[in-house]
Formats: sequence, structure tokens, C-alpha cells
Amino acid sequence: MHASNLSKPPILVVAVCTLIAIMSSAACGLVGGPKSPLPNVEPSVPGEISLQPQDWYILWSGGMPLHPSFDPAGVWSFAFPPEFIPTGYGHVNYVQTPFEASAPLHSVTITFEVKDDDAQWTAFSDKTPATFRLFFEQKNDDLSSADGRWWAQSSEYDLGSNDNQVLTETIPLTSNLWTNVYGQHDNTAFLAALKNVGWFGLTFGGQDFAGHGNALISGSATFLLINYEVD
Repeated sequence: MHASNLSKPPILVVAVCTLIAIMSSAACGLVGGPKSPLPNVEPSVPGEISLQPQDWYILWSGGMPLHPSFDPAGVWSFAFPPEFIPTGYGHVNYVQTPFEASAPLHSVTITFEVKDDDAQWTAFSDKTPATFRLFFEQKNDDLSSADGRWWAQSSEYDLGSNDNQVLTETIPLTSNLWTNVYGQHDNTAFLAALKNVGWFGLTFGGQDFAGHGNALISGSATFLLINYEVD
């Protein structure tokens, strides 16, 4: 595991995000902005991450279902989409589940496997290798606030690097390990966001942008979630 990471976006938004990345190596979130608000859903059990596929949402993506599929090899999985699909561009961006804290939070743990059959990925508006990173999001995030979403930069996993094996990683929920939409560490803002957390999950992107999405240019691959836990 790497040390522990829409259709084509409007040119203006890409330029702004590229400038941010140059200045701060930011994890700029949604290319082109969302097409609709976050789903108005509540977690199944407060204080717990649901592992049911219907409680996870694949958002701001193209050529993807709304939810991953049940997978007996773990808890759920999805196939990475090809870059070009009949309706335009395929890409996976955000995969997340609602969460309500019932006690102070200390860490996030993920166990997963990327099942790779000669896969080659592209990262939209970004540099390869394609990646995923753990993230969380505040309740009622407007998807424009700098402190609405936070990424664990040390959780970056380069797709293709350690595929076809089960991997586990735990990331402490401490402000020095998480950055906001502009790639900034801010202890006060981080703690405020964590107290108001509404979602946990992971986002797919490239080396600079955590959530711009990625897709396959050849081969095939599946992301298998085996466990995701917040405590």
C-alpha cells in the first residue's frame, strides 16, 4: 500500500483547481461541481458505519450505479468503468455512506482489495497513477465550503501498486493527517467538521486532486470493500 489517496469538467473549473493545486497541492473536490444536493438520508445505526451496499452511494460519477453490489468475498464491490461509454465518459468519483457520531471519534480503518486484470487507469484532469483516499464530509455540506470535506492524504493508494491482495490501513482522526478542500491543515476547522460529520467514505482521483475521478483505459478491475470502521 502506498504510504498512508463527471463528464469532462468545464475549462474554467479545471483552471481554478489546477491553480489551487500548484499553490497548495490541494485535494480539490468535485470537478465541475455537483449536479444535485447530497442525498437526504440518515445512517442505519448512529455511531456505526453500515456495511450494507444499499447504504453506500456512488456520487458525481458516470456510467456507475447509485450503489455498489453485495459481494460475498467481502461486503460490497463495484467494477471500475471504462473511460468511454455509450453515453459519454465513465468515471468513479465519490463513494460514501451517511454517519452520525455517538461518541468521540479516534480513527478510520479500511480493509479492501483491488482486483486487477491487466488494468490501466486514467485520472481525469490530473496526473497518474490514479488513486483513492479516505475522506469525511460534514452534514449538509454545500460542496463549496473549504472545510466541508476532509481527506487523509496519508491514506493515498495508487491503483495498480499493490493490487490483488487484501490490505488494511488505520488512519488516526487527528488534524495533522487530514486536509480540507484546498489542501490545508487547520486544527480548529478540522475539529469543528468532525463534530458535525455526516458522511464517511473514499474518493477517487489522481496525484493532485482527490475527487476528480478515474476510469479504465484498458483491462478490468474491481474494488472490493471488506471492512470500513470508524471508532
